[in-house]
Amino acid sequence: MDKNSVLYLLMGMRMNSVMNGITEQDRDYQGLLQEVDKYIEKLEALHLPKETMHLIDQCVSGHNAIGSRYGMLAYMLGFSDCRELLLGTACPGKEALPDGLL
Repeated sequence: MDKNSVLYLLMGMRMNSVMNGITEQDRDYQGLLQEVDKYIEKLEALHLPKETMHLIDQCVSGHNAIGSRYGMLAYMLGFSDCRELLLGTACPGKEALPDGLL
């Protein structure tokens, strides 16, 4: 997807300006943070070698990046679906996000 498209820029603006406030107020999100903190404490209590901790960090970071990208794509797909509903189907039968959307 074109990272200079209006949709991509809008997503970045909304995520950077609004999302932090939403996550701070969301009970489910905050509950998940507390749950993860418990696992971090347990992991640190194991006193694993530095290399092992680094490998675990890389693995978790990779999964976080995948989840984040999935969320971004879902956001853009939802926005694209709304656009299609409001403006009509630009490409009948096409289910993927086109490059340069909007």
